[in-house]
Order: sequence, then structure tokens, then C-alpha cells
Amino acid sequence: MLVFGMVLMLLQSADEKAAQKAAEKAAADAVAVFEKAFKGAESDKIAALDALAKTPHLKTANRLALVLGGGEAGPVRVAAVKALGSFADEKKKASGVLAGALAANKQDPTMFWPICGALAQLQEPTGAAALAKYFDDKDERVAKVSMECAGKAGCPVNIDALIAQAAHCEKIIRNAVNAGGVRQTDSSGNSVYGGPELRPRDRAIALLKASNEALRAITSETIATSDGWSAWWSRNKDTFGRK
Repeated sequence: MLVFGMVLMLLQSADEKAAQKAAEKAAADAVAVFEKAFKGAESDKIAALDALAKTPHLKTANRLALVLGGGEAGPVRVAAVKALGSFADEKKKASGVLAGALAANKQDPTMFWPICGALAQLQEPTGAAALAKYFDDKDERVAKVSMECAGKAGCPVNIDALIAQAAHCEKIIRNAVNAGGVRQTDSSGNSVYGGPELRPRDRAIALLKASNEALRAITSETIATSDGWSAWWSRNKDTFGRK
């Protein structure tokens, strides 16, 4: 029986090595075909990227990373992002590439949003966690899309950061409600007595909504306050299903 088990393990190991070798060859062949096809018009380059995406592997992910970080036109780089987002069998490598591209593309919504969307599609915890850095970004659009995609990713790794963001927004809203009149400058440069500055409050209201929606997407709970989320998370953190 012991001998049979050892033989079975050796056979399985041989099968795994053969499968790995075959995958390596398929990836190398796909990259070789890609190198010949990736030229000419944008549409031709995008078609080459779509074809390369059909062979998810570390080698093909590395080649897509070069396109994403290179000087190609926006639509071509977006196609590379979408290709990486489809790498379910190499999601850790693909999400690492995408997470690493967030900062460099933050000022460009046509790139930042697809990158966030691809991370949401992959649902890989390490990559999804990179979105938390942008939950309170000064650009409200960046903050909202990062939280929206964190919710779609469904990874509990972001729950603590989302609760903290909700609490931060609630504090700003409370402070605005409690604030009295303040000195402001009108359009003519005159100092006038008016109500509190409302822009931080309005931003906080929008981001509080986004953080609550992301938390609900991850947990399927209907809680609406940071205290409620904190209490729920303290009870469920150790047993909540993780992706």
C-alpha cells in the first residue's frame, strides 16, 4: 500500500511537471505571436492584446505589464488593463501589475477607472487592498470609484479601511452641523458673516454613501453607521468568509 502511494505521488508529480512545461511552451508561443502582431494601427495592437489574453500565464502577464507601463496610446493601454483583468488563472501576478499602476495613472480617469475595474474583476485580496489608499483621495471621483470597485471585488481585506472612512465622513458631517457662522469672503473681496463652509460636508456625505455601499456589497449587510459596522465586524471578523 505504501509503495502504491509513493508510485501514485511520482506519477502525479510527473503529470504536473508535464502540464507546467506545456503551459510554459504555450505562453512562449503566444508571446512570440504577439510580438509579430503588435504593430501598425491601434486596432491591430488591440487585437493582438486580445489574442494574448487568451493565454493567461506569468510570461504573458509580464508582457502585458510592459504595454501598460509603456508609451502606447490610451486605448491600447486600456486593452492591456482589460486583458490583465481577465487573468483568473494568474490573478495574483495580474493584480500586482494593476495595483502597481494605480499611482501613475491616478490623474487620468480613462486609465485609473479601468484599472480599478480590473482589480474588482480579479477579486484578489492583495490587489484589492491597494484600492484603500485612495478611499479619501482629494479627488472625489477617485475616492468614489476606488470604494465602488473595492465593494465589487468583495474582499474583506478592505472592511477595516471602509469602516474607518465612514467614521471619518460622519465626523466631518457632525462638525458641519454643529458649526456656527464663520467669516467668509464674498465675490467682491468683502469679509462677510455667513454659514459654515459646506463643500467638505457635501464631499463627506458623498463618500459616506460610497463607503456604506461598498461595505454592503462585501458583506450583504444593511448597516448604515460606522458604529454599527464596527460592532458587526468585531463579532464576525474571525468567522466571516474570506476570498
